[in-house]
Amino acid sequence: MFYSPSPNRRKSWYRLLTIGQKKLIIIASLLGLVLAVGLGILGYYGYRASLYDLDRVCAGVNTSMLYDSSNRPIASISEENSGFASREELPKHLVNAFVAREDEKFFEHGGVVFTSVLRSVLRNLKSWRYQQGASTITMQLTRNIYELSGKSMDRKLLEMMLAQRIERRFDKHTILEQYLGRIFYGQNCYGIKSAARHYFGKEVRELNLVECATLAGLVRAPSWYNPVTSMDKAVMVRNETLQRMLECEMITQEECNQATAAPIVLNRSSRSEDAVSSYAVMWTRHELQEMGDEVPEHSGGISVVSSLNLPLQQYLEKAVEAALTAVEQPGSYPAAWVAGMTPEAAEAARTAFARMKRPQNLRIRGENNDLKDLLQCCVLVVDARRNHRGKVLALVGGRSAADGKDRWLDKVRPGRVAAPFLFCCACLPGGDDMHIVARSTEVTGRRMGYDVVSSFYKSLKLPIEIPAREQELYLYNGMFRIRRLDLARLLFCLLNEGRGYRLSMVNSVWNRNRQMIYHYEPEKSPEYIRRESAGAVATLPPFQITEGEPVIMNETLPEGSGHWSMVFRKRGVCTFVWMGFDDASLPQASARELRPLLSRAASQLAREIYEQARRELRAQQEAAQQGNTTP
Repeated sequence: MFYSPSPNRRKSWYRLLTIGQKKLIIIASLLGLVLAVGLGILGYYGYRASLYDLDRVCAGVNTSMLYDSSNRPIASISEENSGFASREELPKHLVNAFVAREDEKFFEHGGVVFTSVLRSVLRNLKSWRYQQGASTITMQLTRNIYELSGKSMDRKLLEMMLAQRIERRFDKHTILEQYLGRIFYGQNCYGIKSAARHYFGKEVRELNLVECATLAGLVRAPSWYNPVTSMDKAVMVRNETLQRMLECEMITQEECNQATAAPIVLNRSSRSEDAVSSYAVMWTRHELQEMGDEVPEHSGGISVVSSLNLPLQQYLEKAVEAALTAVEQPGSYPAAWVAGMTPEAAEAARTAFARMKRPQNLRIRGENNDLKDLLQCCVLVVDARRNHRGKVLALVGGRSAADGKDRWLDKVRPGRVAAPFLFCCACLPGGDDMHIVARSTEVTGRRMGYDVVSSFYKSLKLPIEIPAREQELYLYNGMFRIRRLDLARLLFCLLNEGRGYRLSMVNSVWNRNRQMIYHYEPEKSPEYIRRESAGAVATLPPFQITEGEPVIMNETLPEGSGHWSMVFRKRGVCTFVWMGFDDASLPQASARELRPLLSRAASQLAREIYEQARRELRAQQEAAQQGNTTP
């Protein structure tokens, strides 16, 4: 019997073939759709990239400016176009270090390494978050020039299209020059030239292998790997860079070993921030450096809006010099100190001050601006109003910013000025405020003991030089060393119910595209010093309390450390004044005749600036109200 094939056999094969065709059609359609979407995306981002001006690549970096609270320009806080070095100036090791560290295929790709992009996409998908960016040097330059911020696929795709446009327009050496000349190296340095001078006191062409690897490793996290503040981390990242150069066959094993074993030698004798135009600029640079990651990466050309009141700042600088001149020259007496007096009383005050004895070796400021061994003065005006507490309204850090020294950052022995902090220890939970002997910090300290007092100071988390147990009386009597700025901050916090306000100046930071990259939010300050302790101590000496008047402190510091004055009104203004010499060992610093002079001058200056600050704030508020009511 012959086998007869089923009549449905052919039909089943046809059905299978038909299903295959459908599958192929579906797959082809999906691929076509994906291709169309991809081309659409490329076209969209290509169009957006075409709107950017490529002439900005070689346009240089704008000057960064500091503004006061009313957007009035104060001064430049950067050196214009100081960071660029030509290709002839760039040493081979510097180029190799950055290429090995940041983009080893820099001289081969067209702006984007698609294999790295794919690897980055897969890793991001695996972690379900933006974890890796696969940026080339050209893409980093693009982000730097056009201030493309944020971690998103939108930014990354736009960045890739712009990078390819830049690669088609400019050669590799131009791209590298612009990249090295724009990036941030920490310590207020923008560009390789500024960084070489700041860290090593050299021109770019003079940098050796160790220095090149240090700078290349620094740029990924300038505040974290900075050799000035974190030498161990800087050495670690330098060695990583050297290892990458070895793997890329840019240096030999011997060169790598020698450079790895060599120390990083800093030469800050030519630091760029020393030549500043004012103490306000000096403070701003220091604050921006401390803020670190709070201010996103940018290419310079930023605008910093501060809390400074420019008229008050200008008044303060003149008032300080007038006060110091009054101490040095008997015939000088500021008119502001006799304001409101009768002519007879004013003349009596001038005469009495002129007759006060001066130390024989007290120098008078001459026309040559020689500041050595001259009497110095620091003034800090802080806003104590609600939602403004801790904002700096004006400051002076010495007699002239030309010496690059902000004396608020120098240390001093506070003496009796530190008594309120000692008294706070006796008001801690479990303590007994009867332990406080207001006229004797030594007796109060002994009753509490070294461990209690030292633990309290350690809890403040400030760089205070706490004396050893064998010198416990130094601790109780304020004979330790503390920065003037930290002393002012502690007093400000104590008189503001113990809240830990930081003293700051920067309100907002804007990039050159007028995009805000940082904004200060009034902080809900935690309890820094126990509120009950602060309240109890704020009414005790050395604070001088008069009903209806601001709180005053006027104390001579020990061992020739100068004089400290303070005027404070809650929800108003706080003024701190220090007057004295940089070198406490100078004979004139500890001269008996100097103490009453400084006491009178510092207290008068503190009150003068306090009253002027109140007038300026009142005028500012009235101007704001008029602006709001103007149709």
